[in-house]
Amino acid sequence: MIELLLAAWMQGVVPPRTAAREVGSQLCAACHREIYQGYVRTGMARSSGRVGQDPLRESFAAARFEDKPLGVRYRMSEVAGAYRMEFERAAAGVRGERRLQWFVGSGNVGRSYLFSQEGFLFQAPVSYFPSGGVWALSPGYAGKPVMDIARPVELVCLNCHASRTQPVAGTENRYREPPFAEGGVSCERCHGPGSRHAEERGAGRPWREGEIVNPAKLPPARRDSVCEQCHLTGASRVPRVPQGAAGFRPGELLADYMSVYVWSGGKAGELAATDHAEQLARSGCRKGAGERLACISCHDPHVQPGGDGRVAYFRQRCQSCHQSQSCSETPERRSANGDDCAACHMPKARSREGEHVAFTDHEIPRRPRTQSAGTGVSAAGGELTPFWPGTGSERDLAIAYAGLGMENAAFRTRAFAMLERLAGKQPDDAELLAQLAQYCDAMGQSKRAQGLYERVLRLDPGHVAAGANLGIHRARDGRMTEAMALWERIVEGHPGTTNAAMNLAVAQYGAGRKAEAEITLRRVLMFHPGHDPARKLLSAISRQ
Repeated sequence: MIELLLAAWMQGVVPPRTAAREVGSQLCAACHREIYQGYVRTGMARSSGRVGQDPLRESFAAARFEDKPLGVRYRMSEVAGAYRMEFERAAAGVRGERRLQWFVGSGNVGRSYLFSQEGFLFQAPVSYFPSGGVWALSPGYAGKPVMDIARPVELVCLNCHASRTQPVAGTENRYREPPFAEGGVSCERCHGPGSRHAEERGAGRPWREGEIVNPAKLPPARRDSVCEQCHLTGASRVPRVPQGAAGFRPGELLADYMSVYVWSGGKAGELAATDHAEQLARSGCRKGAGERLACISCHDPHVQPGGDGRVAYFRQRCQSCHQSQSCSETPERRSANGDDCAACHMPKARSREGEHVAFTDHEIPRRPRTQSAGTGVSAAGGELTPFWPGTGSERDLAIAYAGLGMENAAFRTRAFAMLERLAGKQPDDAELLAQLAQYCDAMGQSKRAQGLYERVLRLDPGHVAAGANLGIHRARDGRMTEAMALWERIVEGHPGTTNAAMNLAVAQYGAGRKAEAEITLRRVLMFHPGHDPARKLLSAISRQ
């Protein structure tokens, strides 16, 4: 009983959020040289950086490929300080190039690349896959109906690959130069800002609780939050504070920064490569061991075993809980498989990100699966439930269902009813009202949608969806000057929002501002050269 009470009390302990600042991993290395030298060889430490400055060197022997459905050809080459991506879609007369300056991805499986235009950061559609030494489309690009060479790199994504990121407030994907001050996952992403610790140690003062975080010594929920900030995808993630997970610091509860919902009873659809925490929570190992089993029970974050030592390393981790004789497989078959526990119980399977991307099955099935990974409870028949029991709120759940309802009609009635019920109770919740406004729009409730959009913009003047959609209503009502003002503000900080830019160009041309319309369209094509509507409209305006 005493142990249970102590555990419950520890879960409520909140480590102090000090005024410490991040100082970079190099400073940590001065005192922790051996740990640092091992860590810099891991995939986490090498998950981003400047191209050409990593031990993995790409081969350009087979650096040409084609997205055949769209007829887009790509060619990669190395230039001073960057990689060059050339692209051509002959049928549309589209060709150009981009200088790729940064990479994301350790290269253990693959590596993607980023480029900057006017300070806005985009992901290129090309990736390198070391196992075959080939260049191919990046995950998520295959099967796109239109040519797209520029996917905005949002902070929520960059934060899981890089450290000390430098976003520009009020924009979707603009960053100061460089976009991140330290490549990879830094020491401080797991241990918290290190300035106070370094100052205390440098001054020779006694150790003080809270000056640095050791995840292994945290209560289970706070310990697991450190890994879950990047290794928990869920069916829906709803920010609970403006920064979302980007505001999280080691030692805190991730649930205070975002609500994560998963499907009740299992998984739905193909899994993502970062579903590790959700899979582990469903495993028999976690259910049996409870919170004693953590990510760091099997993974030493400072070491990445490779080669012949990998099998023995993870077998030892398995046998710390399971006796060798508990395996029901025959010794002969185990020996033939290299006595590799993970090969049977944590097999690789294709993820929803694409054919070159695989995930390691962290459900740890006792028997090999008889069905392909990713099958299970269908989205239409499942219920969203909080990943962390007892967390979230009715508001967060409504927003989660609202997001899913935009893609799946099965959830729309439920989402609308939840939003309706909560809107009166929370009249100052901009995101809740914005979701309700979009549903009203879709249902033809134009006047009500306009009123909701107006209220959202009073609460949050930078809300992109509300501004873009209200602009459409203003244009329909003949209030074109107001519509253009709304779209101009969006286009300035969110060049990935092409619909607002196209609406702005049409409105400018209709108002007799031909030169401004041409400038707007050329800017669309600068960021998105494959945007056919912009190209056709620019050509039509230029001929007049």
